Amino acid sequence: MMPAFSILTVCRGNIHRSPLAACLLETWAGWYLPAAVSESVSVRSAGLTAPVGEPMGRRVQKVVRALGADGSHHRATQITEDLIASSDLILVASRSQQQQVLSYVPAALRRTFTLREAGRIAATLPVPSPPHAPSDLVAMVSAMADHRTAPMNPADDDVLDPQGEGDDAYQQMVREEVPAVVALARTLLRMPRGDVEAYLAAAEDPASLLTDGEADPQ
Repeated sequence: MMPAFSILTVCRGNIHRSPLAACLLETWAGWYLPAAVSESVSVRSAGLTAPVGEPMGRRVQKVVRALGADGSHHRATQITEDLIASSDLILVASRSQQQQVLSYVPAALRRTFTLREAGRIAATLPVPSPPHAPSDLVAMVSAMADHRTAPMNPADDDVLDPQGEGDDAYQQMVREEVPAVVALARTLLRMPRGDVEAYLAAAEDPASLLTDGEADPQ
């Protein structure tokens, strides 16, 4: 069996931002990567202060469903050093959380990016040929690290935490996070151009992703 390639997404509580990214990346890896490679890819998520066992927030579940994935089985997990050390790509929701992750495992620096940073870098890289092995994905992460640059505004690398807020905050989260994950999927997972454009268009209208006819409390 091929050595695995593991993605870890991280936020504060592991009920909004990181499970959204994880559900999308897990689904898209299965759709777009060659079967022999996708079978060796795992996607996990965790929180820095997770309410362990809690499900994904209902609003985020709506977004996940609207984008073709399924978050119903997600349960919040607390981050550990082992999770960080065993991951080939670590995606965090903010720069401050990036520093927290690296305080646990400093050696993970070249594998750790904010979600928006990863998307920004990936968007500048050419789309390579389909990977033949997980090692090709590892090489892409290394290329991303080689092209790391600081943003003009550090806040541009953060995704808003919508916890306890209304629909406007969730819509902002979608506008900040989903395009970044799509850009990463384009380069890392070989998402086709047509699907890239469709997902970006969906992210431009996040209100529609949050509407399914159900009442949704805070």
